[in-house]
Amino acid sequence: MFWKKKKMSLILSEKVPLAILRKRVKILVIDDDPNSFPKDQLIDEGYNIQHWEKVRSLNRLLDGEFDVIILDIGGVTDDPNPDAGLSVLEHIKKHNPHQIVVAFSGQTFDLSKTGFWRMADDSICKPVYAVKCKEVLDQLLEAKFSMEHLWGELEAILLSKNINQREIDKLKYNLSVAIGAKDAEKARLALPATINGVKLGIEALSTVNKILTLWGIG
Repeated sequence: MFWKKKKMSLILSEKVPLAILRKRVKILVIDDDPNSFPKDQLIDEGYNIQHWEKVRSLNRLLDGEFDVIILDIGGVTDDPNPDAGLSVLEHIKKHNPHQIVVAFSGQTFDLSKTGFWRMADDSICKPVYAVKCKEVLDQLLEAKFSMEHLWGELEAILLSKNINQREIDKLKYNLSVAIGAKDAEKARLALPATINGVKLGIEALSTVNKILTLWGIG
C-alpha cells in the first residue's frame, strides 16, 4: 500500500512544462472568419490549433476530443440566428460542464450577449493579437492542465455520482499505473462505463482524456 500511495503521489505532483503543454493540449477555434484569430502565428509559437469555420460535429465538441474550444457567437452554424454560438455553448456546458470553452467575439459591449460571456471559462475580444491570445491560453493551460487540478475534477465528478471513496481510490491507482506505463488504452479501461450500476458519462471520460493529453499519451 505504501508503494501504491508513493506512485500515485509522484504522478499527481508531476508538473508538465508550459512549452510541452502548448504542444499537447488540443485547441479548436470555431469562427466563420478564418483571419480573425492568429492561428498560424500561434502554431509557430508551438501551440496545437485547428480551425473550423462552422461546427462540423457537436459530438466531437462534447466527448473531450478538443481540450480547449475557442467559440465565436455568430456564423458558426447553418442556423441564421446571430447568436447561434450561444446555443452551441449552452449545449456543450449542459452535457459536459468541464469542457473548457473560451468566448471569442467582437460584441463585448452588447448586453444581450452577457450570457455568452458569463457561461464561458474565459474570453478573448476581437480584434485580437497573438500576444493577447498567448496570455489567455497560457493562463488556462497552467490553471486547468495540472495533474492535481484534473484529478480533483475527476474526483468531484465521481463524488457527485455517489461513487464511494474506495472505488475512487481504486480507479485512481489503476489510472496512475496506466499513466506510468504510458498506456492510453489501459488508462481508458481504468475508467469503466459504470461503477456499481452508476453510469459515469461523458464528463468523466472527457476529464480522463485531458489527463492523457497532459501526459502525452492521448
